[in-house]
Amino acid sequence: MKFLLKTGLFGLLSLLMWANAFAVSGPFTVNVDVPPGQWKAARLKNLPKDATLAVKVESSGDVIVIILDSTSKGKPDVSRPLFTGRVEKRLSFSVTVGEAGDHYLVLDNRRGSEPRAVKVTVQAASSSSDRLQAADKVMKLVELQLAQGFIFDPFPIGIKQCGVPRAFAETSGAMLCTEYVYHLYDALKDQEKARDFLFFSIYHEVSQELLQKWNHPEAAKIETTDEFAVALMLMLNLKNRVLGAADYAVKNPSAFNAMTKLFQDERHPLSAQRAKSVLKWAKDSDFLKRWQAFLVPHMQTALLKRLKQKPTTWTDLSLVEKELASRDKKAI
Repeated sequence: MKFLLKTGLFGLLSLLMWANAFAVSGPFTVNVDVPPGQWKAARLKNLPKDATLAVKVESSGDVIVIILDSTSKGKPDVSRPLFTGRVEKRLSFSVTVGEAGDHYLVLDNRRGSEPRAVKVTVQAASSSSDRLQAADKVMKLVELQLAQGFIFDPFPIGIKQCGVPRAFAETSGAMLCTEYVYHLYDALKDQEKARDFLFFSIYHEVSQELLQKWNHPEAAKIETTDEFAVALMLMLNLKNRVLGAADYAVKNPSAFNAMTKLFQDERHPLSAQRAKSVLKWAKDSDFLKRWQAFLVPHMQTALLKRLKQKPTTWTDLSLVEKELASRDKKAI
C-alpha cells in the first residue's frame, strides 16, 4: 500500500490536502493540524480488493473522520462513504476495501470553531482466505485439545471480524479478530512464524479465561497468564510453537512495535521482554511440575488415567492417584 499525501483540491469537495508521501504498507503515523472550517484529506493509493484498513485517530477535540471510495477522475464518492465517525478524543476502527484502487481518508473540521491537532495511524493488510482458514483451523484445534484434556464450563472459541484493530473481541471467551490475523501475517511475511504467534496469542487468551474460571489468585496478571499459556502448550506438545514465537520476539524486538501501537494491546502479540521469560519457562525441565497442583483437579478423568498408566516427565503420580481416588469415591 502507498499512503500518498499531496497538496491540491478535490473540485467537488474543496478539500485542503496536506503534503508528503509514504511508500510503505504501514503501520505509520502522521500528525496534522486541521483549521476550523476546513477539511484535510489523504489519498490511500492502490489498495487491493478485500484489504483490511486499520485506522486509529487521536484528536484534541471533535472532528469527523471519513473513509471514501475513489470514483472516476480521482473524485471520491461522498454519497457512500466506507466509514464515517466522530472523534472526540480517540477512535479506532477497521474497514474492508470492496474494490481495488485509490481511497481517501478525510478529517472534517468544517463545523468546528477551533483548530484540531490530529494524530492518525494507518495500516493496510491484504486479505487472504487462506490466512483465515488457517487461523480458523488453529482455533478449532485449540478448542478440541482443551475439551479432551480439561474440565471447564464451555466458552466461545472462534474467529470473527471485530471492526476495530484488536487481537480478540471484547466479549467473553476467545474470539480471534480477523484484523489481527491479517496484520500479523503482513508484519511477519512468514506463514509458519505467524502461526507460532497465533498459537501463543490464542493460548494466552484461553489461559486468561481458564485462570478466571478456575479462580486462580493471580488471574489478572499478564505474567501469570503467560506462564499458564506456556504450561498448557507444553502439555499439549506445542513446545516448538512456544519456542518459535518467543525466540523470534527476542531476536526481533522492533518487529511488532508499530503493530502494538496500532492495536493498543499489551498482551498481543508477545513482546520481546515477555518472550525472555517464556523462553526460560519453556526450557526449564521442572517448570511443568510446578503447575500440576493447579492443573490436576481440572483434568479430564481419561487424561488422568493415561497419565497414571504412562507417566510423563512432568507427571506428579501422587497428585494424579489422589485425584482419581477422590473421583472414584464421589462416583460410589
